[in-house]
Amino acid sequence: MTQHRAYIGIGSNLGDRAKNVERALAAVGQLGTLVAKSSTYRTAPVGTTDQPSFANAVALLLTQLSPHQLLDALQAAERSLGRTPGERWGPRVIDLDLLLYDELDIAEKDLHVPHPRMRERAFVLVPLAQIDARFAAMRDALPDREARSVAPWSESVAGMPGHGTDSLAERVRAIAQFLDGDDAVRIRIARPGDEIEVARRGANAGAADRASARAPAATLPPRVDTIKADLVGIFHASRPAPAEGEFVEGDRELGYIEALGIRTPVLSMGPGRVVSISASDGAPVEYGQPLFAIARA
Repeated sequence: MTQHRAYIGIGSNLGDRAKNVERALAAVGQLGTLVAKSSTYRTAPVGTTDQPSFANAVALLLTQLSPHQLLDALQAAERSLGRTPGERWGPRVIDLDLLLYDELDIAEKDLHVPHPRMRERAFVLVPLAQIDARFAAMRDALPDREARSVAPWSESVAGMPGHGTDSLAERVRAIAQFLDGDDAVRIRIARPGDEIEVARRGANAGAADRASARAPAATLPPRVDTIKADLVGIFHASRPAPAEGEFVEGDRELGYIEALGIRTPVLSMGPGRVVSISASDGAPVEYGQPLFAIARA
């Protein structure tokens, strides 16, 4: 039977949001072959803004289901993951949206493909462009304020608190309230010529910092991050190819994964030293397979 390419948007802002996204990805994978998934992003709520921030991701699925069969299956998966009826754009345990299905254009009462407003939503286009470079231009065309509403899950969304807060005291209070009510670890509010950034520490951070201060700096090893494959495909090193021991600057492209004729870049995710390279140029890679180890300063 024919395999169809379907892009699924995933969102959650109740309970363990990141875990809900992972559970949803597993459920989506039962509907075909999960070819690729984006990172998880923290995003500001849209519509009803007085609610927790969302965890969002996008998955690429190869499926034999028709568009309507897939929609029915996604709605059944939502129910099995704990979604109950609620207000539109309100809080939800899980949200599964059919964003794209092959090149079809469907406009029916219960099904619209491409998904309405996806061109306007950073929480769709940022993860979508991560797994399909064809959508990078749409992502880059987003207004700055919309683009800033999305950040990696480990960071909080820039500017979520502070809209309409003019004085420094008001902005600091907004940051404190946001960090107190959310699980963010870092937040930044930036305006032309003016920027505030706060990182939240754990309960034992003070003791740990004092212990670190007493220890010689040379005894503190650098953090090593593992860059993993986000999809199944063939890995190709960038030119010039990165080398072990090399220091990379910025968010350098270390290589790319080719799947179904689409090139998905593998980025260093910031500056650091290449500790090890686990993937060979031209070799097949699996989802989640380690590709590089990067030591951070």
